[in-house]
Amino acid sequence: MTHKYKIDIWILLPVLLLMGISIVAVYSASSTFALDKFQDSNYLIKQHLIKVIIAVTLIFITAKIDYRSYMSVAKYLLWTIIVLLILTLFHGSELKGASRWIYLGPFSFQPSELARYAIVIYVSLLLAKKKDYLDLLYRGYLPVIFYVLLISGLILLQPNLSVALIIFTTCLAMLFLSNAKLKHIFFTLLSLFPFVIIFILSKDYIIKRIVSYSEYSSGGESSYQLQQALIGFGNGGLIGIGPGNSNQRDYFLPEAHGDFIFSIIGEEYGFIGTFLILTLFFVILLRGYRIAKDTNDDFGKYMAFGITTMIVLNAAVNMSVASGVFPTTGVTLPFVSYGGTSILFSALAVGILLNISSYRNEIDEGITLE
Repeated sequence: MTHKYKIDIWILLPVLLLMGISIVAVYSASSTFALDKFQDSNYLIKQHLIKVIIAVTLIFITAKIDYRSYMSVAKYLLWTIIVLLILTLFHGSELKGASRWIYLGPFSFQPSELARYAIVIYVSLLLAKKKDYLDLLYRGYLPVIFYVLLISGLILLQPNLSVALIIFTTCLAMLFLSNAKLKHIFFTLLSLFPFVIIFILSKDYIIKRIVSYSEYSSGGESSYQLQQALIGFGNGGLIGIGPGNSNQRDYFLPEAHGDFIFSIIGEEYGFIGTFLILTLFFVILLRGYRIAKDTNDDFGKYMAFGITTMIVLNAAVNMSVASGVFPTTGVTLPFVSYGGTSILFSALAVGILLNISSYRNEIDEGITLE
């Protein structure tokens, strides 16, 4: 029986709208910085536009690839990313005290961005293969959590606490969805807690961010970056001050076109603009989980759930940081922030999700897990 591919507009449309918003937002947020650094106010938006075009192309290409084909390459993809993460620790390019980038000739990328989805694919495969004995500690649970901890730990060593926690949380949610015992998940969290505390206490930059956040939460002065982000939201009010009219992008708000672009959107488009962003991610959340619920085979179900959780959780953390709910982290806003690695790998993940959606109401008794 020939499969008839159908595009899921409730996933594709929100993603395309977010990318469209990103073009306008990145241009406004980066123009002053680009003019100063590159003597061309259009420099960064031209780079971003190229990556958006590539990302959209990748979505449509990946959406046509049968998601079940990833079962045969999941292990090799995982070990490739493990090697890349190790290389990043020893030979990665250091930025702001962290080694997160690898340069391959003229190209550079963050292996941690690929690691997000590589581990989701591999964990989905393990959960599908071991579904009958996931409640067994040694035979089911530990072989899964081992790889989750390995990938999270390598990213933590960069150091990149926020991304490591997002990956770990997403995979733990996938385990929660499976037949894994709650007591195994609970004892995993309990045993890791002291190590996370020790890691946080050993990193001065994390302590400074937490102290700054606690001062803000108790009514004191917050960090400069958070102050400027909140000023941006305050300037925007209900309807914003208009496209291209941001004041905060003019050397007031660092990372205006990256991690804190949500604040620029809030300033230029007000509450209405930020509410639109929230709504689009909420639609992705609802539709992604509906795809997971309706998918007939376990591999597709877990992968759809994991991809959706990874994207939306990343967005939630970014927007929470920009609005002062969480301490400052280095997490981008998916499909919106400037940055090629994030948008390209997120696009690949969306393509996979679209393909799962196109198969979700079909029953294929020929699926085997080897």
